[in-house]
Amino acid sequence: MKKKNIILLIIVILLLLGFTICFLSEYSNKKIFLPTDENAQDWNGDQSLPNGGKQETNTIKIPGFDALTFKANQTSQQVNFKNPEENSCLFRMTLLIDDKQYWQSAGGIEPGKGYYEIELDEGLQSGNYEGTLLVECFKKDGTALNNAKVKFDLEVTEE
Repeated sequence: MKKKNIILLIIVILLLLGFTICFLSEYSNKKIFLPTDENAQDWNGDQSLPNGGKQETNTIKIPGFDALTFKANQTSQQVNFKNPEENSCLFRMTLLIDDKQYWQSAGGIEPGKGYYEIELDEGLQSGNYEGTLLVECFKKDGTALNNAKVKFDLEVTEE
């Protein structure tokens, strides 16, 4: 009976050791689970933004723009945030205003999808702010790729 208990204990220890090694090897790959964001819409081109605010896109795969205009004291805002269809990676977008996070995509944005409207965590008072759109790129398996920070001037105006 004592011999069976020792053998059982050795088996349990080996199983725990195996699970630990498996967990640590998965953790060392630095992959994250990034679900597809179901809120992203099919991209049909830039929309007209308030006060003539335009986002200039260029031929690189990270869209850039110089300025954006938001409505004061509202959380729902119009934007043209997209992942160009030429890309083969997912985007996670985070909007920072004066270095504070106000919005983040719910998951990975597939190529050819984007947002015309976002919901900020809180509204902003009228004024001028420094905006940053952090664009993180991921392979479909969750492997992190490069990221980019798109800096822009944000003007928040009364309607």
